[in-house]
Amino acid sequence: MKNKNGLITFALVGLAAGAAAYYFLATDDGKEQLERANKGVKDLTKSIKELSKKEAKRAAKFAKSAKDELENLKGKAVEKGKQVADAASEKAGKWADKASKAVNDAEGKAEDVIDKAKSELDKA
Repeated sequence: MKNKNGLITFALVGLAAGAAAYYFLATDDGKEQLERANKGVKDLTKSIKELSKKEAKRAAKFAKSAKDELENLKGKAVEKGKQVADAASEKAGKWADKASKAVNDAEGKAEDVIDKAKSELDKA
């Protein structure tokens, strides 16, 4: 039973395809319809190509803009990094000067204490 249904379906599909082919290839109205369909497909293809070119140009423009912006941000980041490094270097220099002064002051006070201690020993 299944084979008969499949064969009947196949025959009906073949008949429909044959009728469509006859209509599009043998009749004047069918040929006209086929030409219109071909023209429509060609117009659609042309339209898609034009749209693709236009969108590709937009994408390229956007990519260039993004690249330029990235370069700009990179430059700003480098500049800020230099500023931070310079500020840190300046602070470190000030701290080093303060530490050096503190060591010199402590050294001077230590010498004063040693001299005073020697003087007291000599007096004794």
